[in-house]
Amino acid sequence: MMPSTQLSYVTGDVSPDGSKILLRVATEHGGNIDLSFPTVDLQHVVTLLLMLSGKAALNGRFAASSETFQVTPLPLHGLSLGMEGKESVLTIEVGATVLSFAITANCLAEIDHTILTLTSAQIAPELGNTVCCSRNNE
Repeated sequence: MMPSTQLSYVTGDVSPDGSKILLRVATEHGGNIDLSFPTVDLQHVVTLLLMLSGKAALNGRFAASSETFQVTPLPLHGLSLGMEGKESVLTIEVGATVLSFAITANCLAEIDHTILTLTSAQIAPELGNTVCCSRNNE
């Protein structure tokens, strides 16, 4: 791996025709690096970042939790739940990116329960509306 420069901030935009993702990366020393890549490659970049995030969590360095990370809800364009071989798969589409996640049987049961609860919550709002699945729920 080549020597790295620490990032301090990343901003982004989309080209006027939507064909490219444009990023401006600010470094710890105050320099900016402008990057662009085709929108069709966004799925690969997001997948790589998520895989590296998982690796970091397994190495014990970072783990997301609702107490330490603030999340921004993304506009969802598609969602499907199915089987791939013997594995349950959750597929999510956000813009030009489609990601698939392997999920455990227990997590699938929790999702099913939450869907039923949300449906009931339209009639009785006090039932709640959150589901939480993790690898520990195997």
